[in-house]
Order: sequence, then structure tokens, then C-alpha cells
Amino acid sequence: MRLISIVDNVSAPPHSIAGLVKRLESPDRHFLSEHGFSLLVETDKGQKVLVDAGASEEVLEHNLALLGIPPQSIDAVFISHGHYDHVGGLLPFIKARVPIYSHPNTFQGKRFAVAGIKVTDISVPPRILEALPGANLNLSSSSVEIVEGVRTSGEIQRQFPFEPAGNYLREEEGKMIEDSMSDEQALYLASKKGLIIISGCGHGGVVNVVQQARKATGSKVFMLVGGFHLYGGDTDRLLKTMDHLKNLGVERVVPTHCTGFEAMKLLSDRFTGFELLSVGSEIDI
Repeated sequence: MRLISIVDNVSAPPHSIAGLVKRLESPDRHFLSEHGFSLLVETDKGQKVLVDAGASEEVLEHNLALLGIPPQSIDAVFISHGHYDHVGGLLPFIKARVPIYSHPNTFQGKRFAVAGIKVTDISVPPRILEALPGANLNLSSSSVEIVEGVRTSGEIQRQFPFEPAGNYLREEEGKMIEDSMSDEQALYLASKKGLIIISGCGHGGVVNVVQQARKATGSKVFMLVGGFHLYGGDTDRLLKTMDHLKNLGVERVVPTHCTGFEAMKLLSDRFTGFELLSVGSEIDI
């Protein structure tokens, strides 16, 4: 099984000393980064599942082209939730009629991030919404198998009050209401080393995500990878998150995208199984 970072906030230098991570960059090919997330999963049987689609077609298609992977060669796309930085590059896959898996609310209504008096539109881009009638959509709030050994989590149950979704709003029937991010789901991968959990952003809390995964699968968690949405979190929340992940038996952590520098530093200090997976890097399991 291979995990390849296609879109992320960081494109690191071409060399890494990390044990599991291998850089795919070379002097004649250079990967682009942007504020967004996309990860390619290639199963042991060769099936390709794209997790999220970054913020733009330009970056996503550029990086896939460097790897020789056209959109039509992808077996399925999983969209973790309906924010622009996870769906912005979806159009080529809609046009190619690639099966797209997500929650029924992912593409519903406008969505906003609130920071003080600043309100930012983070909705699914109009060009994606306009193309959706021609998409091969598979929408479910329950856990479904995408390909053999790759399954969605279904809605994440909120059990730990120290993991709030954050300050977000959504438009519903012309009114602005609090957005609890009920549409966000994670992805479970069955590997020979144990369960791998992929989190797009972790708005529902990564401890909630891991707790639910363990309960649903009964498997030990080999790796948690993706956005942990801990940037800007206070020290108390960060430390509680580290303690709970350790108590839940998470062996390796691979934080990306929206995790935040301070959280990454704390994770690297507390987990011997800490890895950095920047754009153009892969983990082969």
C-alpha cells in the first residue's frame, strides 16, 4: 500500500531522513503546494483512491501529471467534507465520471469561517456545484466500502468536549447557523501493519475520529495521517489530544495541512513514530 501526498500546504526540500517517507521529487520535476489537501491511496491490488482534491485544478493536475496519473485512471475519489480547499480540484474527476464518495451534506449551502469580525467564504466553488449534476456521486452518512480494504467512517460521533469544531457558519434556508461539520468523515485503510486512518481536516476532533475507528473496526491503529485541525488550539487542548492519542494506542502520526506548527512540534516531541509527509512524498507500507 502506498500513500502519496498530492496537495498540501508544504512542499519540503527534496531529501528526507524520515524512516517511512520517500521523496519523489527530482531535479527535472517539481511539485507545487497550496493551502489544501489531497492524498492518493494505492492499495496492494493496485486500486487508486484519491482522498480530497485540494484547492485548485492547477495544482492537483500538475502534481498528478508529474506522477503520470491522469484523472481517469483513479478508481474513486473520497471527499472528506465540503470546504473549498478539499474540493477545488474536483472538476476533472467529475468530467471523467470517476465515482465520488462523500456525505449528503458536503455540497449543500454556503459555508464560512469566522475569526473575530472577519468572515471568510470557504464554500464549495460555484464551478464545482454547476458540474455536479453530471457527477457519479455516491453520498452516504453511514460507513461504506469504496474498494476492498478502504472504507469511509460515516459521521463522526462527538464524545470529547475538548474538541470543538471551531467557529464556522453555514447558510441554511436563507439563515446563518452554526456549522458543526457533521458532514466530515474520515477514511479507514486495512493494512498489513494495522489500521490506517486518514483525516481530511479533523473538524470533528482527531481523538473522536480515532475512538470511533477503534470501536468500529476492532483494530489497532498503526497510523493517523492528514489534517488534525489543531492550529490556534490552546496548550491544554493540544496536550489532551496527545495524551488521548497515546492512550488509544496510535503508533505513528503523520500530521499535515491544518495541524499547525505548535501541534506538530508537540507531536514530534511525544511520538517516536512521527513523520512529515510533504507534497511529492510517499509512504510505502
